Amino acid sequence: MFVLLIPLTSINTIHADEDMTSILICPCECAMVISTCDCPTAIQVKKEITQMKENGFSEKQVFSALQAEYGKEIQVHPEKTSSTSLWIGGISLSILFVFLGYIFTRKPSKDTIPDIKKYEQRFEEEYKKFVLEMEEL
Repeated sequence: MFVLLIPLTSINTIHADEDMTSILICPCECAMVISTCDCPTAIQVKKEITQMKENGFSEKQVFSALQAEYGKEIQVHPEKTSSTSLWIGGISLSILFVFLGYIFTRKPSKDTIPDIKKYEQRFEEEYKKFVLEMEEL
C-alpha cells in the first residue's frame, strides 16, 4: 500500500511545481512563462522551487523568496496594492453624489403647488374674515 502512495505524492509535487511555474515569468530576456521556457534561467528557477518545496516552504513563501530574488515582475499577474487614499476619495465622492442627489430631488418645484394664486386669494379672504371677527369682539 505504501508503495502506491510514494509515486502519487511525487506526482502531486510535480503537478504543484507546474502550477507555480505557470504563473511565473522567466526573469531572463525571453519573458516566457517558466513552465514552457527551456532557457538556463528557467531551469534554475524550477530547481530553486523544487528545493524550496523539499525544504518545506509553502507556496506563499516560495513566491516571496522568488520576488525577493527576481523582483515582483516575475509574477504573470503581480498583486495590486490597495491605496487607502483612493478608497477614502472614492467613498467621499460617493457620499457627495448621494448628498447632491438628495438636495436636487428635495428641491420643491412649481408643480408641487399647482395654483398658488388661488391659495393666496383664499388666504387673503380668510385673513380679512379673521380681522373683522377680531374687531367685532
